[in-house]
Parts: sequence; structure tokens; C-alpha cells
Amino acid sequence: MPEMNFVSRFFVNRSASRRAARFYRWIHEEVPIPANAHCLEIGCGAGSLALQFVEGFRPAQYLATDFDSHQVDEARRRVAARYPSSPPPALELRQADMLHLSFGASSFDVVLANVAIHHAGPSHHDFSRIPDALAEFERVLRPGGLLVYGEILHREPIRAWLTTHGFTIERIRRGWRHETVAARKAGGATPGSPS
Repeated sequence: MPEMNFVSRFFVNRSASRRAARFYRWIHEEVPIPANAHCLEIGCGAGSLALQFVEGFRPAQYLATDFDSHQVDEARRRVAARYPSSPPPALELRQADMLHLSFGASSFDVVLANVAIHHAGPSHHDFSRIPDALAEFERVLRPGGLLVYGEILHREPIRAWLTTHGFTIERIRRGWRHETVAARKAGGATPGSPS
């Protein structure tokens, strides 16, 4: 999974704020994020979703990651511009590889990946490494935790992998080439149910 080149980074970041706003709005309207959640974002890019999520949901922890260290640096600049004194204590930015996450099992209530999962493969159209990334998301999610993602490629195979591994697809929004999904890992109590 290589870093993006300058041209790719430019085009990704150019549309990222609008894409993050749509993703955040859908989550805010449709997805039951637990109070004081511990959240992990995969592929945070320039940090647009991280800022919206931290300000809107006030999670206990929001760890925004990207494989590309240049993207993490850009996210740090954006956070520093928004919060010149100090960033919100819940927000942390870190370089991380979605194929080899350095976090313990059952560390997060929510894993978010907005148009990031297809980057797990050696090329965007190669599905071969995506199950490895999904297995890492499953490992770091707590029982009953949510994987919330948007994807433009491999939509059916990703959903098939999730359901085969005990996830329940709770919410789905489909567009012409885009699909946004909230899938719950097996185990744990669901929102509104007795513990």
C-alpha cells in the first residue's frame, strides 16, 4: 500500500471536505453512535471528517489515522488552524497501516473508513488484501461495535465478507457508484437494548 504521489494527494484532498461532510451528515442522521465512544478513523486524509465528528459527537477518543504521513501532517495543520491553542483532548492523529493496526483487540466502539478500504490492495481494483484490512477492523472493534464506511469499489465483496464474519448490515445508502454502510460486529448490546 504505497503513499500517494503529489498529484493524487491534490485531487483526493480537493474533494475530501465535501465527501466528508456528506458522510458525516449521513452518520449523524442515520447511525446510532454510542455516547463517549472510542473511535478509529482509517484514511483520515486532511482531517475533515475528524474535525466534524469530534465537534458533533464529542467522543471520548477519536484516533484519526492515515497510511500516508504527508496526509497526517496536512491533518495536523488543519487541526492547528482550527484550534490554535490546543486540539480537543479526544482527538489524536497518527500514521497507521490498516493492514497491520498497532492497537489492541476490542479497543474501539466505532471504526470509520470513508472511501479508504479499496486502498488496502496493491491497486485499487485488487481485492486480495481487503479481507486482511477487514479482519483488522474486526479485531480492533469491541463486540457489538460499528464499522461505518463509504466505498466506491468492491461493494458487494466487502458486504459479503462482513456478513460471513458475523456482522449485521444495519444501515445502507446506495448511490450510482458509491455505497455507505453501517455494519455491527456480533456480540455486545445494541443501542436501546437491555445490557
